[in-house]
Amino acid sequence: MNTVPILFDAKGHAISAKRIRQLVVMFGKKYNSATGDIIRDSRELAADGQVFIKCAMRILSSFGMTRSGKFQGSGTAGEASLKKILSACWDVIGNQLLAVKGTALASRLSRERYLLEISKAERDWAIAEVWDMTKRLLPFTMSKSSYGLVGASKIVFSVLPEIALPIDNVQWREVFKTVDLGDVIKRMAAEIERWESVTGILLNELGSSERLTTLPSVYNVVAMDARPKREAAK
Repeated sequence: MNTVPILFDAKGHAISAKRIRQLVVMFGKKYNSATGDIIRDSRELAADGQVFIKCAMRILSSFGMTRSGKFQGSGTAGEASLKKILSACWDVIGNQLLAVKGTALASRLSRERYLLEISKAERDWAIAEVWDMTKRLLPFTMSKSSYGLVGASKIVFSVLPEIALPIDNVQWREVFKTVDLGDVIKRMAAEIERWESVTGILLNELGSSERLTTLPSVYNVVAMDARPKREAAK
């Protein structure tokens, strides 16, 4: 599959740490602030779903997804409608989210590097759960013009920023070239491991000054930059 390289250039050379730090700063305070907030607020999930709703609303709004589509709305009425949709989402995936988050907390591993510090078997289980939850969200995020993968991936990322990745339409089509979030996360983990092995640098540390402390949150910045420019401009 002819996917676009992210942490390496077309010749196989590792993207420099300096360049990644620049991308994090250039990506903008809006994303960095929103992502920093959900990384902080999603450390533990409340069983009533309120943390989930709060974090999902924060991310959907910061990515501009409340301006149109399934999550469109403004003011009190728009917020109430969005909360209702997200509450229904929680009813469907809440138990799975609590199980994945509970396993992560019980491991006592670094949350920032959780994706790489767990065993392969544990990673495969977590990824399978994330992909299953993403598919379960599609009836809530799908529309006449969208399969719903963008919204679903962002919702899952909002409470599992140590594992999941928020992916936009251009990335699905032109960078990852798949509709399977599980495959994307596996690729992300393998690519980060390779990049860190080559450079001797921890990827998550490159975003710490901008509140991006998990591996997926930093990887996403580079993945956004990897989008073909002719497509990204649309």
